[in-house]
Amino acid sequence: MDHRRTPAGNSLILPLWTIILSAFLCVGAAIWFVLTFDANKVPTASAAPSPSVTTTTEPTTDPAPSVPTTAATTEPTEVEPTAEPVARDIAVAVYNNSRVTGLARTTAGNLQAAGWTVTGTGNWRGSIPETTVYYPEGFEEQAQLLARDLDFGRVMATTSAMRDDRLTLIVTG
Repeated sequence: MDHRRTPAGNSLILPLWTIILSAFLCVGAAIWFVLTFDANKVPTASAAPSPSVTTTTEPTTDPAPSVPTTAATTEPTEVEPTAEPVARDIAVAVYNNSRVTGLARTTAGNLQAAGWTVTGTGNWRGSIPETTVYYPEGFEEQAQLLARDLDFGRVMATTSAMRDDRLTLIVTG
């Protein structure tokens, strides 16, 4: 007499190869997610601009000094207002010219966090010796500001292969 149990009539038994294939697909999807996840694209409350932060170039004075004044105290000198800050009012296209996967996307996220508008990312074909901001005519100050924001110094005028309505940032790694 055979004592093996048989499954109920409505159950489905999958072949071993489909179970293994499903496991590999799940693991592959998890790895893909980890490698391509960009925390800079997830909106957070801290990413929103704070309405309480203001920039002023006017000197401020305290109407009631906290230190007693004496005859030896000198007159306060008026602070000269600094030049108008350069606005981040031009779009930026970011291109990867390295073998580092996702470098353009990561850099674009950093730029957006600094207040720049990024129009797109991609890969740059050709050889650029170091990370460079290319600027169209009239936007050299914005290019210099972008270079300072990313802490590098190479800034050049655009070439004929680049658009003249935005900054072009080519990152090299």
